[in-house]
Amino acid sequence: MRLDEMPRVQLADLPTALDEAPRLAAEIGIERLFVKRDDNTGLALGGNKARKLEFLMADAQSKGANVIMTCGGAQSNHARQTAAAARKLGMECIIFLTDPMPEKFNGNLLLDAILDAEMRFLPGATYEELLKAMAVEEANLILKDRIPYVIPVGGSTGVGALGYVTAVREIAEQLEEIHAENADMVMAVGSSGTLAGLILGCDLFLPESRLIGISVSRDSFQCRQRAVKIAQEAAKLIGVEAEMDSDRAVVYDQYVGEAYGIPTQGGKDAILLAARTEGLILDPVYTGKAMAGLIDLARKGEIGRDRPVVFWHTGGSPALFAYEELFRDEACRLSSEKAV
Repeated sequence: MRLDEMPRVQLADLPTALDEAPRLAAEIGIERLFVKRDDNTGLALGGNKARKLEFLMADAQSKGANVIMTCGGAQSNHARQTAAAARKLGMECIIFLTDPMPEKFNGNLLLDAILDAEMRFLPGATYEELLKAMAVEEANLILKDRIPYVIPVGGSTGVGALGYVTAVREIAEQLEEIHAENADMVMAVGSSGTLAGLILGCDLFLPESRLIGISVSRDSFQCRQRAVKIAQEAAKLIGVEAEMDSDRAVVYDQYVGEAYGIPTQGGKDAILLAARTEGLILDPVYTGKAMAGLIDLARKGEIGRDRPVVFWHTGGSPALFAYEELFRDEACRLSSEKAV
């Protein structure tokens, strides 16, 4: 296996902690619940993309790149961390976003501006249209003697997935210490790159574990098929033969709500419960919906009865500041105007 031979730059503060959450566990009927704190990876306020970017940016460096391009929604955590990684390594960054230019720059968009990322707003663009726009800009940059490196949405490639293969090796040591190698591991699934790395990593380092994805965008079939494809690419890169199929992970898609990026009541409730039982901060786009799925599955008795549960906290808290209206009622309820 060539995992440790793959080019990698240090961007994340690792290993991240594996914290137990007993009050939240008791509230939702789980015997033991742990939180893998990948929200604390450090790069530009943290998040799971730092692990992927360690391999992606090393690949970019090996190709002599000086401009990084990527894409996502306006509140993309991936875009924010990619911009930070580019600056840390002395590169420029251009991000292509599927939303119109906002009246206010807040949340991740504010951080993108602070990081001096060039933002291209393409309202309503499909993923294919984003890729086409990046390809056009790539050609333009090459004509100007620049060397661009394109990272797909979420950093979800075989190279990027290696970040979560190494993450499983990391958590395997932590779970061994607490005798919980058979844990159910729950995570948000968007572009499927994190799930892909976990699938391959679990095949290699935690074969007794079970993977449970909570989709925040695509349907279950698409998530699993895409994850397996990326995992196979990653396996080829490191020279391993792993039997991977779409049944390696269960993915639930009933917690997406109206659409990607639109908060749900279940997600809001999960954010409040996690905060008020454990001081744990989640976000409305990814981890809030993933925790809503975990809570629902726990209360139905589908997880957490005979196996410990690990929740992969993939970050995203900066996006909270773009959703002030979602929690306005809570702020008003807890506030008062009393004469002093």
